[in-house]
Amino acid sequence: MIKNIIFFLPVFKMGGAGNSIFRLCTKIDLKKNNLFIISIGTNEYKNKFQNHSKKIKIIEINKKSTIGSFFVLKEKVKEIINDNYHNIFISNQHYANVVSILALKKIKNLKLVIVDRIDISELNKFYNLTNYIKNKIVFILIRYLYKYADSIISNSKSAKKDIEEITKTKVINISPPSLIKLRKIKTKVKINKQLNILTVGSLVKGKGVDTMIKSLSLINTKNFIFTVAGDGEEKRNLKKLIKELKLTNKVRLLGWCNNVEELYENSDLFIHASHQEGFPNSIVEALNFNLPVIASNCNGGTQEILANGKGGDLFPVNNHKILALKIQRFIDNRSNLKKKLKFARKHINKYTVDNNYNKFMKVFNKR
Repeated sequence: MIKNIIFFLPVFKMGGAGNSIFRLCTKIDLKKNNLFIISIGTNEYKNKFQNHSKKIKIIEINKKSTIGSFFVLKEKVKEIINDNYHNIFISNQHYANVVSILALKKIKNLKLVIVDRIDISELNKFYNLTNYIKNKIVFILIRYLYKYADSIISNSKSAKKDIEEITKTKVINISPPSLIKLRKIKTKVKINKQLNILTVGSLVKGKGVDTMIKSLSLINTKNFIFTVAGDGEEKRNLKKLIKELKLTNKVRLLGWCNNVEELYENSDLFIHASHQEGFPNSIVEALNFNLPVIASNCNGGTQEILANGKGGDLFPVNNHKILALKIQRFIDNRSNLKKKLKFARKHINKYTVDNNYNKFMKVFNKR
């Protein structure tokens, strides 16, 4: 039977969630399936989807918020549904999941799949009053509404356990398709005259880029370059911090890059300092390029990928001093992280598109 497959990601910007959906969509047979991509506002992957196939239908809802898209989303999905097809709607991220269930749960002949990337309990943490109230409401709605979904997918074992405990529903754990292909394992860690340190991700507070920059002001060498590939709302604040710490000639904020593979290839060390994570694709990508990894021990997929420290070094969230010590240890002796990299590389094959595509399709095909 022909399938109408509808992906909904409210903010379709460059990043991990967008990359995962795009990679998954490239495997879908468009001769047997119709594919729709819905976003709120501009879809930054629009050209990538269209270059892959003109058959992919891009729908951009002209609303300022996920909640504001409620009625438009409902009407757009109704227009797509065909009673002679198997119709599947896949919502991504908790705000979108709540809106999707409220808008679509009563529509007939529609399989509703929700994907959650983070531990829901993180919504209970206090960052500021406005976000706390909003997140608390979403948390309560999730606990009540997730049972109406036909299937729930988590991106990490940590999120699976968290969602099951809170919602009392069954959750399927499927890692996102982080890799298109596995690269050859290199057991020799290259030693450049200059230490090239890399991070890849959005410039938002939760990614901890400020923690990484602060840590580099403490290491006992000036012979390094820290490259940040990504963009976002914190760029101005980060530039100010770089200037204050006199690291202007040491830190490069490149924005989103088309040559990110080249950056991985030419780097010596990958660092990651998120406060919370769903599933950090960039860590898997770094390991695939044979880069040793130092990352924060935040909730989510980070510890899973790095096998609780066996596949890379971990440091406490938001602790730039311990991160600096970890980087300094790598500078002084690279052999420890080399061993951990070798361990991590044995397990990253489970994060390939080919490995995970069939798992996702098994969920989508279930009636």
